Amino acid sequence: MKNKTALALLFLIVFLLTECSVRQENDRRLMEADLLMQSRPDSALRILQGIPMGELATRDDSAYYALLLTQARDKNFVIQKDDSLISYAVAYYNKIGDSRMQAKAHYYRGCVYRDMNLCGKAIMEYLIAIPLAKETGEMRLLGIAYNHTGYLYYLQGLTEEAASIYRLNEKIAIQLKDTSLWIDALTYQGKINTQKGMSCYPEAEEKLLKAFDMAGLLRHKRAQANIAASLSSLYSYMERKEEAVRYAKLNLLLRKDTVRCYKTFFLLGDAYFQNGKYDSAVIYLNKSLAGGGYGTKANTCMRLAEIARMQGESDKALTLMDKYALYSDSLHATQQSEEILNAEKNVAKQQYMNAMQHNKEKQQKWITASAILFCLVIIGCMILYKHYKRTRCLEQKQSYLRQEQQTLQEKYRQAKKELYNMDAIITSLRQEINQQQAEKEKARQLQEELDILQKKRNALVKETFDHSKLFAKIERIINSYKTYDKSDEQLSEEDWECLIVETDVRCNSIITRLNSQYKLSKTEIHLCCLLLTDFPIANLVYIIQLTRNSIYRKEKEIKKKIGCPPETGRLRDFLENY
Repeated sequence: MKNKTALALLFLIVFLLTECSVRQENDRRLMEADLLMQSRPDSALRILQGIPMGELATRDDSAYYALLLTQARDKNFVIQKDDSLISYAVAYYNKIGDSRMQAKAHYYRGCVYRDMNLCGKAIMEYLIAIPLAKETGEMRLLGIAYNHTGYLYYLQGLTEEAASIYRLNEKIAIQLKDTSLWIDALTYQGKINTQKGMSCYPEAEEKLLKAFDMAGLLRHKRAQANIAASLSSLYSYMERKEEAVRYAKLNLLLRKDTVRCYKTFFLLGDAYFQNGKYDSAVIYLNKSLAGGGYGTKANTCMRLAEIARMQGESDKALTLMDKYALYSDSLHATQQSEEILNAEKNVAKQQYMNAMQHNKEKQQKWITASAILFCLVIIGCMILYKHYKRTRCLEQKQSYLRQEQQTLQEKYRQAKKELYNMDAIITSLRQEINQQQAEKEKARQLQEELDILQKKRNALVKETFDHSKLFAKIERIINSYKTYDKSDEQLSEEDWECLIVETDVRCNSIITRLNSQYKLSKTEIHLCCLLLTDFPIANLVYIIQLTRNSIYRKEKEIKKKIGCPPETGRLRDFLENY
């Protein structure tokens, strides 16, 4: 019994490991196919065909596989007549709300409907994919979705809608630098302008020739052949017959299949008809009549009927006109422009419903936001109340500081008076030194006494400034910025004038001397005054309203202006010794 249990357990472990290994291998192959999709779509298709869908363990893997396989078939020009595979991917990605994958899934379902000749359904899928591609920034997917949408509009005779789409697509092609996409946009704009009539022929010619040259640079013969065909038709309408024949021949020359290119035969036959070469025209028109679509056959019958009428074959002309009417009726029966317009209405209705749902969600978010805002207002009121209490406390402190400031101002006045008296003594001593130059010893003693008094004077000047209203105001501004990152006070013009006077008093009229000799600007004078105080550079930014880097830059400008030697360090050192 124990042996059987152990064997069953071992079998289960081996089974789980095998399943895990298979799943990892399938995931790796799916990723590899996705990476090869743009550069080597044939290899991607072979990899995907080698993965049995039954081995895919999750719905996510199955949807991814369905999308990649549809994409690979489309890129390898495999005509797809069954939408069940891609519809599985569309349903899954719509359910999980992955916008990027939704855009790709809807686009490729549109490609499948295009292969099934269901133009209305194809347009509806492209119109769903376009806003999703815009939303997710998938510009390449947006460009090719526009390209296919424009082509179906053009094919069904909705030329104005097609022209609008191709103008948008041209902008995207330029933005992506995608030459192939740009060629398509220019080509179909040229075709549409050809259909609009004579006034649009120059613009049509310009766009078609530009597209032809670009296709030539890429050596894209198929695109060149299609553009040459459009140019041949345009020149036929413009009655430039030789050019119409030249581009019709070039169209035939650039085709790989020269047996079943029935529209090419018609264009060449029509060009020969315009030139009056009816025998050559009949040869190519009869080749064109052997196959092709209803539109080509109808146009061919019309041309052959005209040639028969000119050659006097009335019965043949009537027979050909009957065929022309039959092919024209068949062509109209295949038109699906009404289905395309209905598809547009359905997409617009769905977008309106989505917008209504979005508005409902937006309203719910607004209600939630309002409730949060109300709570924030309550919290804000509580914070403001605490701020009010703190402000009251601060006002009381400021009242105490004002009283202290008054005391300091009294000391300032006393120091100012002492300074005045000391300046008078210094002046008297200097006069006495001048009078006693002959008596060197006395002069030396007087000079030493003068130096001592000068030092005392400088200390008194500093103390006077430190107890001044201006110094107190500067300190208040700095402290306010440090505490609140702002200040209600700034130095006025009168304060700056006072600072200049104080600096001249302290530093032997340095500002007056500098300004008279070098004509400094107001900002430069203010900076020199502040540098001669004891405040650090970090605090000066609050006073002069310059950043620290701007102060250093301004220092260099002043040093250059006043001719400081290169070995001079900071400007402050130079000013103190000036």
